[in-house]
Amino acid sequence: MFSSDGKAPVVQPRDDAGEVHVFRDFERSRIMAIRRAISADPALYTFWFLSVVIVWTVLMSAGAAMHGPNLPAINLTTHVAHFTIILGFFLYPLRLAWIPALSYLLVFLYPFYQPLSNAQPWHEIEGLTTQVVAALFAINLGFGLVQGLIYRAAFQLAQSRLRAHTTDLFLCLASFVVFALVGALQIGVTDRYALLLDAPLRAAMGFDAHFAELAMNRSLRGSAVVAAFLLAAIEYPRASQVLPTIGVMAMFPLLSVIQSQGFVLYAPLDTLALAAVVVFVLPVRVTVFGVLGGIALYAAVTGEFLNELPPADPAHRMLETYALLAIALLLVALAVQSHTEHLLGEKNAAIAKLSRARDFAGVGLFAINRSSGLFRLDDAARRMLSLPDQGDMATLRDSLTVEDAATLSRAMMAGAEPARELWLNTRSGLALHVFLWTETAPSGDPVAYGILLDATVAKERETRLREALDELSLRQERQRQLFSIVSHELRTPASVMSILIDDLPEATDRTRLFRQMREAADQLLSVLGDMRQTVNPEQNLPVKRVSYVPAELAESLRNTLELTAKDHGVTLTVALGAGAGKARIGDVMRLRQALTNLMRNAVIHSRGTVVRLNFTAQPPATEGGPPISQWQVEDDGIGIAPDQVERLFQPFERGEDPRRSADGSGLGLFIARQSVEMLGGTLEYYQPLRGGAGYMLRLPEPLADESTPRPAAKPPAAKAPPPRPRSLRPWTVVLAEDNTLVADVTRARLERLGATVRVAENGAAALNMVAEQAPDILITDLFMPELDGDDLVRRLRKQGYSRPVVGLTAAVVGEEMLRFRRAGTNVVMQKPLDFGELERLMTEGFPAAAEPAAP
Repeated sequence: MFSSDGKAPVVQPRDDAGEVHVFRDFERSRIMAIRRAISADPALYTFWFLSVVIVWTVLMSAGAAMHGPNLPAINLTTHVAHFTIILGFFLYPLRLAWIPALSYLLVFLYPFYQPLSNAQPWHEIEGLTTQVVAALFAINLGFGLVQGLIYRAAFQLAQSRLRAHTTDLFLCLASFVVFALVGALQIGVTDRYALLLDAPLRAAMGFDAHFAELAMNRSLRGSAVVAAFLLAAIEYPRASQVLPTIGVMAMFPLLSVIQSQGFVLYAPLDTLALAAVVVFVLPVRVTVFGVLGGIALYAAVTGEFLNELPPADPAHRMLETYALLAIALLLVALAVQSHTEHLLGEKNAAIAKLSRARDFAGVGLFAINRSSGLFRLDDAARRMLSLPDQGDMATLRDSLTVEDAATLSRAMMAGAEPARELWLNTRSGLALHVFLWTETAPSGDPVAYGILLDATVAKERETRLREALDELSLRQERQRQLFSIVSHELRTPASVMSILIDDLPEATDRTRLFRQMREAADQLLSVLGDMRQTVNPEQNLPVKRVSYVPAELAESLRNTLELTAKDHGVTLTVALGAGAGKARIGDVMRLRQALTNLMRNAVIHSRGTVVRLNFTAQPPATEGGPPISQWQVEDDGIGIAPDQVERLFQPFERGEDPRRSADGSGLGLFIARQSVEMLGGTLEYYQPLRGGAGYMLRLPEPLADESTPRPAAKPPAAKAPPPRPRSLRPWTVVLAEDNTLVADVTRARLERLGATVRVAENGAAALNMVAEQAPDILITDLFMPELDGDDLVRRLRKQGYSRPVVGLTAAVVGEEMLRFRRAGTNVVMQKPLDFGELERLMTEGFPAAAEPAAP
């Protein structure tokens, strides 16, 4: 809605609530829309304005001149086209007020010269001079301008207090009252002016004893005309209503024909009665134009409402009064009809929008007569349930699952809660959230009304969220187990090493002591390796298939685990079937790891006395496929409880309570299966006939021909002795390490290899050292004070340092190695530093560094 100037927005007052307020149309005053349209395109709308004014003036002037005395005094107080100046001055912007003023001048003069007349033409009245005509025009123009200003003020006042359509209707009714009051003043002024005229001229023009009464009747009818024109501007017919409107107009001239045949009581009242019937039967957009146009045609044909003659008797005066009252009531009826239809249309539009909103949101409505067992559904509910819009309860229950059909039946039973909330599932798979309440219908039947919400998506999201929370909870539990295991497994070998170090000064068997220290260190590094492989399996070594002989691998595994088995009182046996001596192609490193984990797990945890390793060659699983290498590891121990079998290959699982075992990370079986599946094989648990536990490992491995190279046989796994320095050229190293002990040990080993080492206790110090004198190699830890290792490398690369960089980290279970690679290191090593590998790289060359990536 807009203010009276057509620009500033006006907030419409709120007189309703809820969805009607939200979904009703944003109204605009149609009268204001006309004012804005005239201001935007005055030429077009002036054409239509003048067309209406001219047609109206010609018809009304002709009707008055053809069927009565047509005296100027009555017909100019007020003028037949008085609405021209009133509505023109109200609707046109002030800068264009000259257009309605000039138009009014033209139509004002028309009755003086109009050709269709049975009375004396006005311009032939003796003594009617230009001055008299000008004075009468000035009186009409002045009072018309006053009314236009009052309309403007009333409209602007109503805009801030009423809604748009109500404002328009208010102006229509206010215009009737204002016209009548200002018209009465105009009659008085005109009557006083007539006293200045000569008596013969006053008599010829109609200024007599009946002037005031007749002029007031005319003014009241003029009031209705102005109000009707404003109402017509609000309620104009739509394209589909044009023909019915023309039909209504034609009814009134037809009435004049019927009346001419003598079927008449009192012509004006008969006409108004017909108009009232039309108003109460047809839509307001048809009746306003139809009645206004029809009465205008009727008046032009018959002269009724235009023939200003004094009442012949009191009865005639009473009928005239009733006719004026009927005009006023008819106008009020049109306004009420307009307001009622507008409210109904607004409510229906709001309901339609609400229905679309509910449909879009998956909200349906239903009603169930609990006495008759009949239901009714709206469109949304019908689509949800795939049912017709009405039916019986049996049909409704059949659309639900068996359990939820029973739930709905219980909710419909007598004595059930009057309002409740249900969750129902349809046979088609929809999840429905139902809000149900019961009311007593006017018939006395209890009727349950309800809302259906399509909660399928919400349920799916809830399920996914619950699964995600369960997964998160599982991960948190595994993380807790991980930290518990890390704490235990790292503390155990570290404690052993601490004890051995304390025994070192007094030890007599130093060979045994060093071996025990090496075993403790190996156990510590093995736990860290298991952690890394579990957390970051993508960082494992790539699959590398080489030729190997199963019999040799089996013997090597027995030799490797023999000391551990002896310590636990276990005997290792190997049973080799046919084909064990033939070379096969496989990833012997991963196969060794998997079999070692299985055998070590049996030795340590089975509580048995014998662990058997079997190999048999099996035919291909599929036609044309490679033969199958089948390995079996069995023990004669306590076995695995049936309810624990499913958990065997889960990470961090070590029986019912992971704290009962003295050692082991709980990752052995998980890593074994992971390695086997990476090679396309399977690893399964089975129950041996002789008791205990058994594991069957099956791998597709083709046979190797004689030309396939085989790796050199390796002795049982043992830690290589410290590398001896070779004759290398002098080289310089900057070692960035914040741990003083690690830095001292590492520097001593590097110096034995002939390096000149400078130690930086943090990343910032290393950055300065490299800037002062670039070393041949930079070896840096990851987590350091002031500047982390990856940031150090990234900065050095940006500064142009292009020599080899070795990233060193003890955090083998995270993303630290990837951080180093992204920063631009040449090599990433896990602590402790592999000096043999470093010496090899110094001799053979370092791999190229990757381009540094953004952090």
